[in-house]
Amino acid sequence: MFLHRVSIRPRHLEPWLHLWPAEVALRRRHGFTTHQAYLQENAEPKLTWLYSHPRPDAAEADWAADPDVRAHRAAASPHVFGNLLVRPVRLELLEDPPDLPDRTVCLRRYSVVGDWTAFLAIWRRIVLVRERYGFRCLFAVADEPKDQFTWAFDFPGGWDEFARVQQPYYADPERVALRGVFDYMADYSLDPARRLAVGGPGVSG
Repeated sequence: MFLHRVSIRPRHLEPWLHLWPAEVALRRRHGFTTHQAYLQENAEPKLTWLYSHPRPDAAEADWAADPDVRAHRAAASPHVFGNLLVRPVRLELLEDPPDLPDRTVCLRRYSVVGDWTAFLAIWRRIVLVRERYGFRCLFAVADEPKDQFTWAFDFPGGWDEFARVQQPYYADPERVALRGVFDYMADYSLDPARRLAVGGPGVSG
């Protein structure tokens, strides 16, 4: 699995979105399966994109050598910053629930310290509690060499309702008992995001 992240320049979101389906199609042409993609828009827009390939090393070499890929990158370059990061990650969770218009995605990133096995054991219990309160967990990936953990869930309502929606969840005694998760988090971020359409054969959207 790959985690692909890049920031879109201010006031360049619409032209970038016009090019986005072509990039998904190019990945598909090279045998990549796109699983999910999200766009953060609360500051400068940022893409978080999950895709996989059965032969990742050879596929990336073929991808880089494709003149159509180089042409697409040239077309997209005025609209993105130079902070593209594509990392191999370990999949911890991947779901594909239907998109619902009354739900908001929360994208979370943790800088993990200490023992990953212990952190993940607590996090998996947190997922179960969240789901009891109506949060749908969408994906989670681990990048242990970089101490990064990225995951997403959605919830009913808008971002301005997030704090209220979380109150019963955080008051649950089982969740209170899991506060030790912070022992493994040096830093974290959480942002609203929207799911991007990535339709096509073998691709969720």
